[in-house]
Amino acid sequence: MEMTSNKDRPKSLPGRYRAFLGREEKNRTLWFIVPLMVLSAGVMPPTIFLMSYFGGLFLPFVGISILLFFTNITLSIAGQPVRVTIGFFLFTVAFHFVVPLLCFIATQLMGG
Repeated sequence: MEMTSNKDRPKSLPGRYRAFLGREEKNRTLWFIVPLMVLSAGVMPPTIFLMSYFGGLFLPFVGISILLFFTNITLSIAGQPVRVTIGFFLFTVAFHFVVPLLCFIATQLMGG
């Protein structure tokens, strides 16, 4: 592991994120396995279960979830840069948390 002084480290969040992506470029296999395991075992099942309570939005959500999952795998297999793989993985995780949360808030506001 390379030691760097505090002067060399970026201070802004986007700068630190880009530095992280640069360090992770050598861990291609890890970033193939992480989305495969995290999405299929940790993110998709609970959010799909939660969305089953919101009626008409369930089937579109499941369809989009499956497309996002397989797109994550395809990006890794196709040899895209790790920054693309990690970025799309984070987008997929955000989608799976934001959509059920918005549906829950909308249901509460509508009194249902």
